[in-house]
Amino acid sequence: MKRVLSIVRRTASPNFSLRRGFAKFIERDEKERNIRLYLESADQSDWQTLLPLGIFAGINTNPLLLKEANVKCTEPVYPELRSLIRTAVDDYKVDEIFIQAWGSTKEELVRTGLAARMFDRHVVLSLPMTFEGTQAAAELIGQGARVCMTAAHAQKQAVMGSALMADYFAASVSGISESGEDAVAQCVAMQKVVEGVGSQTRIMASAVQTADEIVELTKAGIKTFSVPPSVAYELINQPLTCKMTDEYERIHQGLLVESKQ
Repeated sequence: MKRVLSIVRRTASPNFSLRRGFAKFIERDEKERNIRLYLESADQSDWQTLLPLGIFAGINTNPLLLKEANVKCTEPVYPELRSLIRTAVDDYKVDEIFIQAWGSTKEELVRTGLAARMFDRHVVLSLPMTFEGTQAAAELIGQGARVCMTAAHAQKQAVMGSALMADYFAASVSGISESGEDAVAQCVAMQKVVEGVGSQTRIMASAVQTADEIVELTKAGIKTFSVPPSVAYELINQPLTCKMTDEYERIHQGLLVESKQ
């Protein structure tokens, strides 16, 4: 694992060429990206380390992640949030960055959602799967915003997300697990609901806890994931691959020495 972290960090400098490779990657035709992984972090040190891998379609944030990254939502113009979005889009060339609207009423959710969307067309607005959140989502969708219904825990909510024609429907894997339910089974059932009605809404498994959960969910047809940094490192790290790579490198270095003699 240390070896993996070392390689990733060496390639994560601001001028490293994989940054440009990431930009080219996200410009490919959408049909080539059958699976979409979003880095679940508002911490730019995570972005610098992990986005150059080229496996992420974008970034997913939420209020807790913004708090952990010390990103304030300072009214009326939200300079810290704007800076975060601009960094993601301009420096990392992300295809999408998810920002959750905030407020306790439909009007507040619409107002803050529009404020976040104003900063860049790559913003996807996350709305809670509540009465007020659904009302706000309907209005924002009507104004052309891309929307993700979030904090979902039940199959019936997948029906609502599909009927709303939201772009994404985020099922909280960790939240479902904490409630005592089988999170993988619940997400698979949500996917069947969406497929059953022929909806274009994408089920996003968010707050996944292990790489194995991602593997099991992809087998069931789920193709969109919000991946915390810890799980991203777990995806990258395979001890047997590292062992074989180290051995090949040792042999290669021996060949280089021999050629100099």
